[in-house]
Amino acid sequence: NLDLSLEWYFGESSFTYLTLFQREVDGLVIPFRERIRPAAADIPDGFLVDTFILSRPDNASDGKLKGAEVGVTYFPENLPERWDGLGVIASATFLDSEQTIPVFDETGQPDGEEKTPFFGVSDFSYSTTLAYERPKFDMRLSYVWRDTALNRNEAALFANPLGIYRQPEESLDFQFSYNVNDELTLTFDATNLTEQFTQERYGDSPYFSHVNTLFSRTFAVGARYSF
Repeated sequence: NLDLSLEWYFGESSFTYLTLFQREVDGLVIPFRERIRPAAADIPDGFLVDTFILSRPDNASDGKLKGAEVGVTYFPENLPERWDGLGVIASATFLDSEQTIPVFDETGQPDGEEKTPFFGVSDFSYSTTLAYERPKFDMRLSYVWRDTALNRNEAALFANPLGIYRQPEESLDFQFSYNVNDELTLTFDATNLTEQFTQERYGDSPYFSHVNTLFSRTFAVGARYSF
């Protein structure tokens, strides 16, 4: 892991930062399928044994990930008393990734490597939060967006692996907490307010649908008591 960061604090509660990073990973866990058949010496006379496809996760991939993240936290000073505590928190991440995927021949033996982006990693993502912090309560409205990402390779339905891509995803969430006293805090959380759903497609194309998944809008209330 290599990291280089620069931070600038330009107010009592405000700062901005830039981070550059690089990761080199050996033995990434990926979905792995291989052709298995017992050796002839292990097969009793008179028995016929078929060839099986064994599916399992395996540390079969190596990769490199590099990129940059930029962000800012800004709470303006000298606001009118009723707006004191209003601020913005935002960040954006830019990534470039590469991993090796084993390729097998028709007999199930390793036959080279294929290079793809990291599974589940988007080249670009960002988030922004509108915050309102007061001594008695705290309130945040957050929006998160991430670009298309290669989610996995699908080999069970096709003769050769075909990339399954997740289309851009977004979520709008809300958080609220109220301090009843020094010991008791009440909370309210809402996720996916706009009821966005996730789309998976064959290949990096908007036309070949695979799976659509709806992550339901949820509401939760809670309480924390400290003693």
